[in-house]
Amino acid sequence: MTKSSNWESTIKPILVLTLSSLVASLMLALVNSVTAPVIEANQRAATLVAYVEVLPTVSDAAELEEVTDYTTAGVTGAVRAPDGSIAVQASESGYNGGMVNVIIGFDTTGTMTGIHVDASSQTSGIGTNVALPDYLAQFDGLTAEANITKGQGYDAVTGATYSTDALFAAINDCINCYNELA
Repeated sequence: MTKSSNWESTIKPILVLTLSSLVASLMLALVNSVTAPVIEANQRAATLVAYVEVLPTVSDAAELEEVTDYTTAGVTGAVRAPDGSIAVQASESGYNGGMVNVIIGFDTTGTMTGIHVDASSQTSGIGTNVALPDYLAQFDGLTAEANITKGQGYDAVTGATYSTDALFAAINDCINCYNELA
């Protein structure tokens, strides 16, 4: 084997692949650094809209005060309205590690004023059914007096065990956090 053929058959392809990988990695890092703040801002805006949606006494997210002195596991955010009502956001792992995100509004007596569920990371047409308005209607009138359990006044979504379990866990996280903050 000559020095030239060793270069062509072994060294050159390795260098080309290494250089291509470095360039691709740098491009991905650049795109991520540009898009990450935009994605984060859009997610924050969507969360604020959902907070306003579950708190009927609030018409503008600017009225909300962020609450940070909670310790409840699974809770990813909480806000307080001027009238003392509270909205709590919790996330729990559903099918295949996808998150089920829940935001629940509670009035000052601990009665649920609204629920917003994002199950878009769950299996379409099965796990995503935990976010359907007809299914969520069973939680109307929910109070923060006690945690909820499947089969004890609350139904699961058939075929969506992981998604339903995640929903119930996130709802209970919201209840527990409300009780911690109230």
